[in-house]
Amino acid sequence: MERELELEILPDAVNERFFPLFDNYDRYLLLWGGRDSSKSDFVALKLLLDCLTLPYFKCIMARKIGDTVADSQWATLKAVAEREGIDDLFTWGISPCVIRCKGSKNLFVARGLDNPKKVKSTKDPTHAWYEEANEISEDDHDIVGTTLRTSHAGAVIQEVFTFNPDHQEDYKSFWIWKKFFDATGHANDTSFAGSIDVEVDDEVVRRPFTVLHSSIRDNRWAPKERVAQYKGYEFTNPYRYRVWYLGLWAKKETGNEFYPRFSRATHVKPTDYVPGVNILQSWDANSLPYCAMLCAQALDTRSQGGKLQLRVFREYALRSPNSGIRNTGRQFLLDRQAQGWQQSSVYLTGDASLRNRKVGEERESNFQDVQSALMGFETVDGNRIPGALHGDSADLWLRRNPNVDRRRDFINYLLAGGLHNVEVQIDPACTELIADLELTQKGIDGKLKEKYHDKVLGATYEIRGHFSDVFDYWLCTVLAGQYEAFKDGR
Repeated sequence: MERELELEILPDAVNERFFPLFDNYDRYLLLWGGRDSSKSDFVALKLLLDCLTLPYFKCIMARKIGDTVADSQWATLKAVAEREGIDDLFTWGISPCVIRCKGSKNLFVARGLDNPKKVKSTKDPTHAWYEEANEISEDDHDIVGTTLRTSHAGAVIQEVFTFNPDHQEDYKSFWIWKKFFDATGHANDTSFAGSIDVEVDDEVVRRPFTVLHSSIRDNRWAPKERVAQYKGYEFTNPYRYRVWYLGLWAKKETGNEFYPRFSRATHVKPTDYVPGVNILQSWDANSLPYCAMLCAQALDTRSQGGKLQLRVFREYALRSPNSGIRNTGRQFLLDRQAQGWQQSSVYLTGDASLRNRKVGEERESNFQDVQSALMGFETVDGNRIPGALHGDSADLWLRRNPNVDRRRDFINYLLAGGLHNVEVQIDPACTELIADLELTQKGIDGKLKEKYHDKVLGATYEIRGHFSDVFDYWLCTVLAGQYEAFKDGR
C-alpha cells in the first residue's frame, strides 16, 4: 500500500528571492551571483522535494572533479535535509556517493566531469546539478546534457547551474555567458527568462530557461560580519567587490586598464543634483547598445577653502527599442520637470564628430539632432514639456576630440589627485560609467573597444567604452585650460 506524503513549504524555508522557483521546471535553471547568497541551499531543497514528489527522478550531482562532490552537493543536500527534518526519508551513501529516496527508486548520483565515460554510462538521468558551474567547460556540459533522457511517464528533464561569475579568463569568452546571456539578447541583464529555439522538421522546438541573480544581500541569514567582509573589498579589490559582493561579471585586473587611477572608494559616492548650478551634458550618438549621455555639474567651493567638485549625478543609457538621441533627450526633459532641475541652465559638449554632416543628409548632423531633442515636445496626452536650451547652450561642444593617449594621461593624473584643488565624484547609480572606468582596456590605437554581435537585433556594436568617452569629453571641456597646460608640460 502506497504511503501519502504531505509536505508544507513555509516561507522561511528559503530566502524570499528564490521562493517562486520551487515550481520551475524549465529545461535550464541558472542561479548565479555573489558569494553566500544561499542559492545552493535553495537548489538543494528544491531537488530534495522533486526527488520526493516526482514520479521518476534521477539527478546527476556534477562537478569538475568527481572527488569534490561529497564535500559539495552531497554535503549541502544532507545539511538542508537535516535542517528541514526530512533526512530520514533518504538513505545517505558515501561510497559510492548516492542519495536514495526510501519511498521510491528516485535518487541522486555523483559524477565527476573528469570521468566522461562514467557520465555517459549513467542510465536514464533526468536532472543535473552543476555546482561551481563557472569551472566547467562547454564540452563537459554537453556530455552531461546529452545524457539526460528518459521514457518514464511524467518525468521532468532539468539542468540546474549554480555559480559565481568568477571566471579565469575574459567572461565574454565563457560559454555560459555566450549561450544564455549573449546569444539570447541579455548581455547586460542579470535576471531574465526565455527559450533557446531550434527548428526541427519545420517545427520550432523550444527549450525554456530561467536566469536568477542573487547576492549576499538577498540572504537574510548572512551574518553582518560576513557582509562587511565582502563589502570591504570595495576599497581594496574592485574585482572581488564586483564578483563576490555584487555578484556581477567582471574582468580581472590585467595591468592594461585604461583608467588605472580610478577607484570606487575615492570617486564613487552619493552625488545629488545641486539646485542653481549649471548642468553640462556630454553626448555620444550611438544607438546600440545605447546612446550614452551623462549630466554633470561643477560646484566651486574653492573660495571657501574647498575644491572644485566635478559631479556626475545622472547617466542616460536607454536601450533598444527606446535608444537614440531623440528619446534620450526627451527622457532628460521629463526628468528635468519631474525632479525640479529647471533652476539650472543646460550646456552641451560631446564627440566632435557629431558636428559632421550625415552621409546622404548634407544639411543635417547628429549635433543638430541633440539640440532638437532638447527643444521641448508634446506628450501623447497633449502635455507640453518645455525645452532646456538657450542661445549659449552649444558653445562648449568640442570642435576637435582630444588625443586619446594624451587625455588618458591627463584624466588619470586628475583621478590620482594631480590637480590638488579639483576632485571628481560619480553617483553610484551611474553603473554603466563606473563599469567603463573599471573595465575599459588599452588598445594599440587608444581604447580597446571589442565588437559584439547581437544575434537577436542582427547588429554589431561596441559593448563597452561609450560612457568613458563622454566622461573624457566632459572633463576635457570643463578643464580645458588645465588640459592644455598638462599637454604643454606646465
